[in-house]
Amino acid sequence: MTITLTRSPEVNGSLIKFKVWLNDEPVTKIALGEEKEVLLPKENSVIQIKQLSGKSNTLTVNDGDHVEISNGPGFRWMILLTVIYVLTITIFDGPIILISLFIAIICFFVLLRKADSFKLTKIDENSAP
Repeated sequence: MTITLTRSPEVNGSLIKFKVWLNDEPVTKIALGEEKEVLLPKENSVIQIKQLSGKSNTLTVNDGDHVEISNGPGFRWMILLTVIYVLTITIFDGPIILISLFIAIICFFVLLRKADSFKLTKIDENSAP
């Protein structure tokens, strides 16, 4: 029993391999743009991707599934946070810059822990043209 796991080349965090977890156990790592066959220990296994403090959604997989790793909603929130911070430091002057930096760092770590940085999606190969 295997699944095919594909890491999209557009996924953030490209320098570090992602850890692949099946049923809360690390099984392998996957690099940028790589496609890998992963052995399933049992039917209805739960897969998740982790990198540093970032994580993906959990997904239940079965034999023959094809799963793609892409950017999750947490990544969009981090980009928005960066844009807001850059606007703050260009508009304001003085101690507000340090306060906004402190708030941005706290928000970054909260987003990293709470929001999914990566998204796992099952690909239906039968619908491809």
